Amino acid sequence: MNVSCSTVRCASGFCSSDSSKGGGVIIILNPEGKKRSQAVSFVLPALLLVALIGWLIVQPSGLQAASWRSLTTVFVSILLEALPFLVLGIFISSLIHIWVSPEWLARLTRHFSLFPLLILAALGGIVLPLCECGMIPIVRKLVQKGLPVPVAITFMMAAPVLNPIVYSSTVIAFPTEPQMPIARMITAFVVVLIIGMVVAWLDRSNRARLEDRTHKDKHEHPSRPAQAKLMERLGHALHHMGQEWKETSYFLIFGAFITALFQVSEAREWLLQWILLHPWADHGIFMGLAYVLSLCSTSDAFVAASFAQSFRPEALLSFLVFGPMMDMKMTVMMLTMFRTRFILLLTLLLAILIPIASTMLWSVLSS
Repeated sequence: MNVSCSTVRCASGFCSSDSSKGGGVIIILNPEGKKRSQAVSFVLPALLLVALIGWLIVQPSGLQAASWRSLTTVFVSILLEALPFLVLGIFISSLIHIWVSPEWLARLTRHFSLFPLLILAALGGIVLPLCECGMIPIVRKLVQKGLPVPVAITFMMAAPVLNPIVYSSTVIAFPTEPQMPIARMITAFVVVLIIGMVVAWLDRSNRARLEDRTHKDKHEHPSRPAQAKLMERLGHALHHMGQEWKETSYFLIFGAFITALFQVSEAREWLLQWILLHPWADHGIFMGLAYVLSLCSTSDAFVAASFAQSFRPEALLSFLVFGPMMDMKMTVMMLTMFRTRFILLLTLLLAILIPIASTMLWSVLSS
């Protein structure tokens, strides 16, 4: 699909089209500099954080010491669960930074059309099984190097759930329902492919962006880290790791604290009560529960299994697919890279596609 784009801007390693002159092309990545990106990323979670603290205080048990101890325990447990994956993601991002050149990535992607690239990205978790906490540094660096944005987002959505570790944990958590791990993998695969195609339609200026990025790398950065000596590469890698840690760890901590506030408040009990009172809304409420709990994809199956005797398996399947793709701490980290409007659109698409796919696939597998 050829769409003219008269203005292409690159800032902080990200390139984005100018929608005011590009025929209404929706901007996905943050087009402004890092200062604006971090300012927007700070204001929205800060407002939510203030509201949650106020909510916790006005609860009957809000000022009791036990509540604050629970908050600290949950907060530290979320950080201990997420930080190893974030460090691993930053390490892999640094390897990409020093070893992968934009020209090499362009030559690699030029051999495939978009749909095969989306399939390869959806299956990337088999090779790189990472939790969602470590995806943002990797995806950011791949986009900076010239990987098409739809392919990068497909990989970001797929890798935390479509990997052998998650499949194995789901098998162990549901020993009496062998179709659950299969349904989880197939549902996630179908959903991420649809998301990738939708993003490709939204990001119609991608060809102009990649050409501009490659042109800038060739003429403005002739001595890339990949061409340097080994010690220089290691220096570049350490510097890059420090930059990535500074840009992502703060938002992970912020997101983890907001998640912990939700978990120790009455939000979780309120969601479960809504499921009992409104069984028709179980998909949406379980996806909301997955968003609030922000569990690691390697352990969320055991939480879902604890609800297996009381709720429909289709709703549990939505819980298992939605959580690794979009949760609270992931949203805060995504604000450092993506536009707020796109994150809202992506969340809405997932909230629509996952219940439909879960219901249809479960009816097929259980028949």
